[in-house]
Amino acid sequence: MKISQGVRLATMSIPYAASVMVANPFLVAKADVHPIVEVQSGYLFGATINSKWIKSEEAAKAISDERTYKIYGLTQSLGEAKGAKPKPSEEEVCSDVLTVSLSSTPEKGAIALAAPWNALPRKVQILDATQQVYVDAVRDFLKTKGIDNPKVKIESILRVDLDGDGEEEVLISATNYFQKMRARQCDHPLAVIQW
Repeated sequence: MKISQGVRLATMSIPYAASVMVANPFLVAKADVHPIVEVQSGYLFGATINSKWIKSEEAAKAISDERTYKIYGLTQSLGEAKGAKPKPSEEEVCSDVLTVSLSSTPEKGAIALAAPWNALPRKVQILDATQQVYVDAVRDFLKTKGIDNPKVKIESILRVDLDGDGEEEVLISATNYFQKMRARQCDHPLAVIQW
């Protein structure tokens, strides 16, 4: 989808993308596993092993107790925390997901990563989430997915050179959740990348 000349939008379903890239589970115990955790909920997304993605269920088998995680916000490193061994969520709604209890959960913390590399090698800019060009782009995208007259609420817009090629990408997080409530069929949380 183009939002201006030369600009395209692509979307990604995070759970689907993670499930497509699965490593050989027999390698998990032998290699260095780098888990990725959402800081506020403790949700274990999965891990990398030998530059391959593995699902949380397989990653959990190789994650030890008291592992050191680097905590990152959207624009900076926020320190370190120790993480417990993954366990099933205590939330009734999400009892099928694995969580990692972290010793520190800074309010602005987003991702915890147990890896030696810097997760923010390039500067991230937080943009004004009310920019009409992006609201219109998200609305137009949702219409192509069969949602008539979508109400769009952009949660955040980030600009960063994701792949180090000198071109900045824009990441948009949007929803129509205007208040805390249960999801309905017409609700549409999504992440969009301007590539």
